[in-house]
Amino acid sequence: MRLNATMTKKAIGLAEYNQLTEEQQMDILHRDGVYVGKRKIGKQTIVLFQLYGFYVEVFYKQYRKQIDHTVSTSNPEILQPYIDQIDVKGLNKND
Repeated sequence: MRLNATMTKKAIGLAEYNQLTEEQQMDILHRDGVYVGKRKIGKQTIVLFQLYGFYVEVFYKQYRKQIDHTVSTSNPEILQPYIDQIDVKGLNKND
C-alpha cells in the first residue's frame, strides 16, 4: 500500500492502519496520535496512543530509539494498565 499526502490527512480505520508499513504507521502515529500513558515492564518501555478511535501500544527495546513491536486494537481493555495516568477532569459537563 502506497501512502500519499491525501491519505495522511484523513482518519483511517484499524484494518487499514495494520496494512501499512511500520514506518508509515509511526509517521501517522507521531503526527495524529494522542498520548495516553507510559508504563514499564522490566527494562522495556511501552507507550499507549489513541489514534482515530483505536489504540496503539508501542513497545520499545530502547526508549524512543528502537521499536520492538506494536499492538493496535479497538478494545478499550488496553487502557487498564494506564488508567491511573488518564486525566478525566473536564470530561464531565458538570465540572
